[in-house]
Amino acid sequence: MGQIALDTLVTGLPMITGIAGIYLLFRILNDFDLTVDGSFTLGAAVSAVTALNGVPAVPAVLLGVIAGALSGLLTASLHVAFKIPILLAGLVMSMGLFSINLRVMNVPTLSLLGDSGIFAPFADLDGPAADLAVAGTLLAIDAVVLGVLLVFLRTEIGLAIRATGVNPVMATAQGVSRTVVVAIALAIANGLTALAGALTVQVQGFVDVNAGTGTLIAGAGAVLLGELLLRPTPSKVGRAMIAVLVGGVAYRLIIVLALRLGLAATDLKLVTAVTLILAVGAQLAGRGISERLTELGRRARRGPSPDDAAPQLTRAS
Repeated sequence: MGQIALDTLVTGLPMITGIAGIYLLFRILNDFDLTVDGSFTLGAAVSAVTALNGVPAVPAVLLGVIAGALSGLLTASLHVAFKIPILLAGLVMSMGLFSINLRVMNVPTLSLLGDSGIFAPFADLDGPAADLAVAGTLLAIDAVVLGVLLVFLRTEIGLAIRATGVNPVMATAQGVSRTVVVAIALAIANGLTALAGALTVQVQGFVDVNAGTGTLIAGAGAVLLGELLLRPTPSKVGRAMIAVLVGGVAYRLIIVLALRLGLAATDLKLVTAVTLILAVGAQLAGRGISERLTELGRRARRGPSPDDAAPQLTRAS
């Protein structure tokens, strides 16, 4: 059981920043951007190639983040300049990034084995000690990123993004530029997703050109799981950041358990789909129960209505 927990943390914590980026799109901006599928691999590819060419690990990761943010800005440009919906613009960018990523890597799979990375200081540790050190480092990185994102969402620009997601017409009427808001949100979301890709390649030691496929769906599933477990309200941004962390770990635990039960790696997409369906279903069911209980509470506070009392008067007569 302890090894399952370690595997979950080591493989799940690198994805938390990407899930935070998807949360920004999915719940704050109320939109979908398939660019994240390509920016995940772009961040991994750029960080891996630059590291192999002598750039230190941390600057290499930052270069991957910048590349991902630029891809988000390009998607925003397509959306603004040609009035293409973000979902469609993201799909186009995701397709284009596949070829770009292949050009950057020059091979379908690129290995970092033998290259010093962020976790090089833990190379001399064995077994669980190494996993604990890696997990602790990743958790610290995630905490810093989620903390910075939390502070940002409480700034004037962050509030403008939140307001645009809730009611774009009202936000525009208050002087908020939707063009600027969308550009900032897409750049941050894709930069965070690229950071997840860069951290993942540091942990795994390799990057594959297809690594980002399904990132948006997996991230949305993790967001839904976190919301199901913690139920953050739109105003509770801090709780939402914790839900991102919990949901990401919970989603990865499901994947690890599926592998431990003997499912093939080729079945993981099916596991993701089932997890997403169950999370949506549980949220809808929970929302229905909550609304029903709220209505019963209101009726109890205001007493029986005339319509409820009418049948009793009829029977009494």
